[in-house]
Amino acid sequence: DWLADVRAATEERFFALAEHLPAEAAEALLEYAATGVLPVPAPAPTGEDPYTHPDALRRIRPIADQEELEQALAFPWEKWGVFLHPSQRDLVDRGFAGPARVAGSAGTGKTIVAIHRAVSLARHNPAARVLLGTFSDPLAEAVSRKLLVLAPETGGIVPRITTASFRGIAGEMFQLEHGVRPRIASETALRERLAAAAATAGLRGFSERFLLSEWTNVIDAWGISSFNDYATVQRMGRKSRLGPNQRERLWPIFESVRSALRSERYTTWAEVFTGLADALADKPHKPFDHVILDEAQDLAPAELRFFAALAPMGPDALFLAGDMGQRIFQHPFSWARLGVDVRGRSYTLKVCYRT
Repeated sequence: DWLADVRAATEERFFALAEHLPAEAAEALLEYAATGVLPVPAPAPTGEDPYTHPDALRRIRPIADQEELEQALAFPWEKWGVFLHPSQRDLVDRGFAGPARVAGSAGTGKTIVAIHRAVSLARHNPAARVLLGTFSDPLAEAVSRKLLVLAPETGGIVPRITTASFRGIAGEMFQLEHGVRPRIASETALRERLAAAAATAGLRGFSERFLLSEWTNVIDAWGISSFNDYATVQRMGRKSRLGPNQRERLWPIFESVRSALRSERYTTWAEVFTGLADALADKPHKPFDHVILDEAQDLAPAELRFFAALAPMGPDALFLAGDMGQRIFQHPFSWARLGVDVRGRSYTLKVCYRT
């Protein structure tokens, strides 16, 4: 019984607590922490079969009869890898007036919905340029293989669908914009410059680990360039609170590090995404017509701004799929704050197809 712990949780303890909750509870509470909106589940009808409840279907897939079981066992595995359940077809073919999101825990078919939606958009618009993005290069390669399994059914549209990792497509666009690949400062380089700046300023009371985390998750992530911005930024998900005096002591360190990086012609991925987003905002013609992102729970603020700017604002421009309860690399933040408002266009997949 975690109710007492949830009620007593502070901002610092909440995100650690969420890891111990059932997936459906963690998703609802994380959504509330990030947006201030707490979904109210519909009451289950009296006498309903508990195995058909959406939360039960996350973990159990009932088989109706022996024929259904035999069909499942005989289906080729590579086809199972891109199988779209009929109940998910609406999310693939539906038109959305603005950004849309599909969420769900592992195995509920988020990636498959994203792949099929990319194919559907390209099929229905012969001139469409579609980006199908995901977190890492290995995941992008896996998505590309699944896309090719659908190739016989796509009528030659696969060449109009670009599959890439978040950083992969940003690196390519940076090179097109500047003629060179970005020179990214490594974590070691950042640690060294943060330590040097802290030593020069005589800063005490903050560990090197904290300084790197604050730089990565607050200063760099949000593109903070002035003390006024740092003094007012919401440090959502950070485990330690910082008062005005502490932020005033820290700011010269971060300002010094940013100056040092620029003098050495280093940049960061957050700066790359921010710079590209700013450049795209001024361009009348966008690189893509539709942007579909898998693993969207791991998007950083600068990355979300970049991908939102890759396609013209309008229907079906941005579609995001992810497990919002399993953020591995990013603290939660409000997408609406960055202009990506999915309210009224947010859906949850609850049936797990891996079991």
